[in-house]
Amino acid sequence: MSDVVIYKTFGEMPWTPQYVEGINKDVCLGCGRCVKLCGQECLGIESFEDDEGTERYVAKIVSKDLCIGCQACGRVCVRKAYSFKPKSA
Repeated sequence: MSDVVIYKTFGEMPWTPQYVEGINKDVCLGCGRCVKLCGQECLGIESFEDDEGTERYVAKIVSKDLCIGCQACGRVCVRKAYSFKPKSA
């Protein structure tokens, strides 16, 4: 089993980045706040037609490789649609 990568904050406190793993599209409102907040441009918006024929918008992960593990997207999400995972060493 791999160890989880742990860094230190400026104040020498241990910190483990939690990288975006997924977005629950059933919960996401498609408001776009997370997309606007992400400084790394990891996220985007996509549209789809739901079962009732209504066009819906949801957040999507555009590039996991750009994620820095700050979890800002999850903190701004009022529906808690994000899941995160630490990186293994």
